[in-house]
Amino acid sequence: MSSEKHTNNIHEIPFFFILGRPRSGTTLLRSLLDVHPNVIIPLENSNMIHLCMKYQSRHSKLTEQAAGRFIKDLLKSRIIREQWKLNVNDIRKNLHALNGKNFSFKDMLKTVYYGYRSVHQKEEILVMGDKSPVNSLYARKIIKVFPDAKFIHLVRDYRANLASMLKHDVFSPSASVILMQWTKSARQISNLASRYPGRFLLIRYEDFVNDPAIHLMKICAFLEIPYRAEMLEPQKREKTVKNSYASGFINSWQPSLAGNISTDNIDKWQGELPQKLVRKADFIAGKTGQGYGYQPVFRHFGIRFSCMMLPVKLLFYMNEVNRHIYDRLPYALKPLIRERRFILSREIIHLKHRLFDKE
Repeated sequence: MSSEKHTNNIHEIPFFFILGRPRSGTTLLRSLLDVHPNVIIPLENSNMIHLCMKYQSRHSKLTEQAAGRFIKDLLKSRIIREQWKLNVNDIRKNLHALNGKNFSFKDMLKTVYYGYRSVHQKEEILVMGDKSPVNSLYARKIIKVFPDAKFIHLVRDYRANLASMLKHDVFSPSASVILMQWTKSARQISNLASRYPGRFLLIRYEDFVNDPAIHLMKICAFLEIPYRAEMLEPQKREKTVKNSYASGFINSWQPSLAGNISTDNIDKWQGELPQKLVRKADFIAGKTGQGYGYQPVFRHFGIRFSCMMLPVKLLFYMNEVNRHIYDRLPYALKPLIRERRFILSREIIHLKHRLFDKE
């Protein structure tokens, strides 16, 4: 982070979240906003929500011991340790300034994010943000902890989202689970947007890539920061990609991130998904998708098909139970489980595929 960065009070800087399912353009949007000289938005931090679960209820006077525990927990995340390039001493110093004062998890998180070192020069920081797709499932919890935050909801066609996620084994191997998580996320965020008008900005991925400039202007107006055309300069984004992300990540996950913003992937799902998966997608997510302007291919489903989907729903609820149990585990266990990537519901799905060669 440039030494030019300054502020009167870190904890008065507004905060925002980019909410969206994986493979919905959230990394692209984060890379564009990172170029802005008045914005801090670190690399993805899927650990944030779990830190929140541990520290959200603490509204007491900060002690040096409590600050030390928080930093220790923070650094259990491999991504933060290896890619964030934090100056831990600076963070300790800024947290030390809170000693003896009332504090919250929001205060501590802002202190950490303020210490993030972007590859781009920063001026006065007007807003800080977080981009982590997992947060799209926890929007209700996040808005309680960050009651003044703003939210950019980036949504993509559920069929395109499905086709993209199925290409990567890090996600659930179940198309139904992916679709139901899309639906749950979209409904939850839509309900919150209705309850908190003015706090949420909806951007469709398809509209964004068709005209990124006009949508970046809307985003900047929403965040109350000046629009900077340099966010769309290809060389700036190339600098972000080369200096922020591991080459393996780019090659496997985001091979076109540094290139021109393209509309090529909008309808690619039509040639990638078999009709049986499109039908399933429309059954599970079609009604919710219509609310976002995504028209289903299939609109009528027989009783037999509906009955066949009942076990699929049961699988999703099992996956949700698995997630809720994980959420309630001691924080120290979570990084160990994530590194091993053993998830019971995922293993059952893999076994089902091996035995029956279908979902």
